[in-house]
Amino acid sequence: MFTLPSLFILGTILQISTSQGPPPLPPNLPAECLRPPHIENPRKCCQIPPIFSKEEFENCGFKEEHVDKPKHGPPDCTKQLCLLKSRDLVKNDDEVDHEAMSSFMDKWVEANPDFKPTVESAKSKCLAQAIPGPVEICEANKIVFCISSVLFTECPKWVTGDEDCNKLRNHIDTCSKYFS
Repeated sequence: MFTLPSLFILGTILQISTSQGPPPLPPNLPAECLRPPHIENPRKCCQIPPIFSKEEFENCGFKEEHVDKPKHGPPDCTKQLCLLKSRDLVKNDDEVDHEAMSSFMDKWVEANPDFKPTVESAKSKCLAQAIPGPVEICEANKIVFCISSVLFTECPKWVTGDEDCNKLRNHIDTCSKYFS
């Protein structure tokens, strides 16, 4: 789906692009929660099986991670819509079909049963109600970011014994309770 660096970039864009500025920081936020620890390759820490195929990514214009450069302004929605359309997860008016998305995730979790609790959490947090955020960010981007974030932060297949992954897991465990 998305790489962790792109998730952090999208999260930052969501916060910065609101007209009121970023939301206020939660009270009693520990200093270490102001930014994630520097990890060279955070994707290695959670072994999330592919949700879309490499061909689907390529057909929708996604390039290799080192080729795609972040752009200023709201993220383009066309690539995420393309991915979702490739699996019939979008209605005619480019609105995400929440029921189809939920069924799609249920089918994915049949092949990846370790992720069942995580997928249920993602469905309740990302599909059960509208995701807040600036209107400049399309629904497809909000949902893809939300689901990717939940799958990563609640990962049931976390790599253990790796110093970077342990740092990141500790950061997530310490800081996630301060953010909704």
